[in-house]
Amino acid sequence: MSKTLYSSVTNTTNVISVNVQQSHSAQTTTAVIEAESTGLSIGDSISVDIGYSDNHQIVFTGFVKQLEISEPEQKVSITAIDTLIRAMDYFIVSSTPNSQYTRYNIKAEDLVGELLAMAGLTNYHYDSTLFTFGIHSPVEVNITSVYDYCKFISDILAWHLYADSGGTVNFVDRKPYVMPGDFSYKTITKLLSIAIAHGKDDMDLRNRIVVYGSSGISAEASASSPYLPAGFYKSVLVSAPGVIDTQDMAQQAADYNLVLLNRLTETCSLTVLGDPALEARRVITLDVNEGYDGDWYLYSVTHNLASSGYTCEMELRQ
Repeated sequence: MSKTLYSSVTNTTNVISVNVQQSHSAQTTTAVIEAESTGLSIGDSISVDIGYSDNHQIVFTGFVKQLEISEPEQKVSITAIDTLIRAMDYFIVSSTPNSQYTRYNIKAEDLVGELLAMAGLTNYHYDSTLFTFGIHSPVEVNITSVYDYCKFISDILAWHLYADSGGTVNFVDRKPYVMPGDFSYKTITKLLSIAIAHGKDDMDLRNRIVVYGSSGISAEASASSPYLPAGFYKSVLVSAPGVIDTQDMAQQAADYNLVLLNRLTETCSLTVLGDPALEARRVITLDVNEGYDGDWYLYSVTHNLASSGYTCEMELRQ
């Protein structure tokens, strides 16, 4: 029995189609909505609730960035970006070179929280990093966007910065694969699958990490990889002068990034019948009897809803 599609967009009537793209690797989530009319203006907050009449939920919260009206169809196209767009748009520039934002002895998660608050983003969730910056010299932030500096911090620690579908900004220890302690919240069976493909690659693999800090501080972490020739290293540099100012901190950053990067990427791409509960950065279980059943990390998901139906395109990773 077919289900009745449901869609509700803030201050918008007669929704024609919805496309929401979420990804672990993307800076932000983007939503594109086509409708007959809207009362939204550039900069307005917007939420998108889709699914079925008996099963729907909010899949996007953000701000309107673009409006286009098509003639003679008389329909409007709305492009919106999630709440992190405020951090991208807020550029930190001190009034004078000597009055820039400066902090001593501040935890990484508190520094990120203060910067996000500058951009008006106070709905903030974080994990404890155990990293304290500005111990021997101050952390100075200037001539950068809030997003770029917060992303810089998250990259140093192999942490993850993103806004979820409800609009909360998260700064957490979230790797792009199934981690110890993860639990699956949904099972996908072959009966649900419309199309599926599986593969492996070493494009993101790095087995030598070098970290540069302040005042000549540096550290290195490396390990052999069964996917590379003996003695062969794919290297990456983490450069953080002015932020990393102890040897222990430099070594921890190297060790954290080695754990993140010294691994093969296994992917599974599939398209399934639409489900509003499918959200990037969650863990799901495949039960399709194709040799790769088990728990997978939902690396990206695209929600597509139109009069023809509702589907979700997903990339899973292990």
